[in-house]
Amino acid sequence: MYVSHFREWQPLGCKHEIKAASGDAFEFISQTEGLSFKEALERLASVTGVELPKNLSITKEDNKLFLALDLAANWFAQKNQGVVDYLKQRKISPKIIDKFKIGYAPSSGLKEYLNSSGIEDKILIDIGLVNKNFRDYFYDRLIFPIQSIAGRVVGFGGRALSSEQQPKYLNSPESQLFKKRENLYGLNFALSEIRKKQHIFVVEGYMDVIALHQAEISNTVAPLGTAISAEQIKNLWKFAKEISICMDGDSAGRHAATRVAELALLILEPGYTLKFVTLPSNKDPYDICNELEYKKEDVLTALDHSTKLHSEYLWHHIIDSNLQNYEKLAPEKYSILEHKFMEYVNTISNSSIRRYYRDYFYNKASELRSSFKKQIFNSKTGATKGEYLHNKSPELIEAEQNQAVILRIAVEFPEILNRPIFFEQFSHFEFTNEMKRLQQRIIDVISNKSKLDKEALLQELKQFNVIKYVFEKTSVLNSQLNERKSAEIVWNNIVLLKELNALRKERTKARLSGNLDLEERLIEQIEQIESSIQEMQMEFIEK
Repeated sequence: MYVSHFREWQPLGCKHEIKAASGDAFEFISQTEGLSFKEALERLASVTGVELPKNLSITKEDNKLFLALDLAANWFAQKNQGVVDYLKQRKISPKIIDKFKIGYAPSSGLKEYLNSSGIEDKILIDIGLVNKNFRDYFYDRLIFPIQSIAGRVVGFGGRALSSEQQPKYLNSPESQLFKKRENLYGLNFALSEIRKKQHIFVVEGYMDVIALHQAEISNTVAPLGTAISAEQIKNLWKFAKEISICMDGDSAGRHAATRVAELALLILEPGYTLKFVTLPSNKDPYDICNELEYKKEDVLTALDHSTKLHSEYLWHHIIDSNLQNYEKLAPEKYSILEHKFMEYVNTISNSSIRRYYRDYFYNKASELRSSFKKQIFNSKTGATKGEYLHNKSPELIEAEQNQAVILRIAVEFPEILNRPIFFEQFSHFEFTNEMKRLQQRIIDVISNKSKLDKEALLQELKQFNVIKYVFEKTSVLNSQLNERKSAEIVWNNIVLLKELNALRKERTKARLSGNLDLEERLIEQIEQIESSIQEMQMEFIEK
């Protein structure tokens, strides 16, 4: 995306002349880093691999502020022998230590060193290397140099090495070079990979960035002791269209992620994606990398499995915050849900996204109501807790239960298969394994015999051992399936649910393809089927 901002390149022998350049990337760099146009151009050129003429080389001679910061970074790095063992214990490689110039601030010595290099105390105070008492600002801390997007040191982060030392993390104070909200740790190292992947991970701390870079996931950045802001998200979208927020798994991290999700509602735009990685409790990205031995694919898989889209993340937050008791979903509970998600919807500025989020939340609320009724229904139709405890997904349990119920009804009342609608539904119903063979045999028998009762059909099917499984699976339904009317209610409910799921998938495809007319027709059909299912389920439950 960066190359598109270089409007015209003219060959001049072996060099190039830049005639014009503009765009959001340049504005972002110049505004957030205080760089000139030429400095921004140099930084972007290094990312894109474009060679610039030598006469465009950017230097700031006599800039003692940057000089002092560079000297301090090198001094801290030279003093890191005392913390190398600590970093090795945390499995940080020497290569990564060198790349990020991780250093150590001893109890004293920096001020004297910089004074001897010609840096006055006023400059050291201005950039936060000494305090107003002329003592070193950082002491007995692990030091992480913070670089601007142009790769220049603008400040430092210091991590305490003992639990007694507070605060755990200490950043340079704000200065004319260092603005916490206008910098992101690791962005200078991440830009190249961000450009390739069009994806950014935003994590919480220095060690998280470093660990992910060591796992070769270098499209990773972190805020500097402050919560990631909506403006920073908006600016990062200028570099990549997809951002994954990956905060720590503790309560503070979850709260920070939720805050980002809420703030982002104001800036959502079509074509830009925000995702959220929810880590296990008390785990952070560093822990994940460490436990998976910094294996890139394993780490990426773990993060991907814990990722939700922005809309999905907000829905789960609404549920977790407002529905602690799923067993009693009274009307007032649903009203609380609707009130909360409509608060979110009304915050969205973009009208198109606002409409889709509203539809998404209403659909999820409808699914929740249906799910609750299905729980009651399944409690009567034999889906047991034991099945959930044997690593079977709810979807698989439901599918197996439905297959067994349909086969049981076909065996109990084979005469209903003489009706074309039931025979067609049975013929097209999806069965698995042995139950599929049983289905085919029933079809063959029914097709060849005009009249058939239960006993005659069982005689034809006696070689199928799966018959015993079908009856055991549906034994709790005996009272309902011994009576044809209630059995037909169960049958119709299962068939309609299957049709409903298919229509929902079609609706999603219609929406993605922009076929709004088809989507509206499908919505009408879905609503009709949902209404029919609810009526049948309530009729069944009352029985």
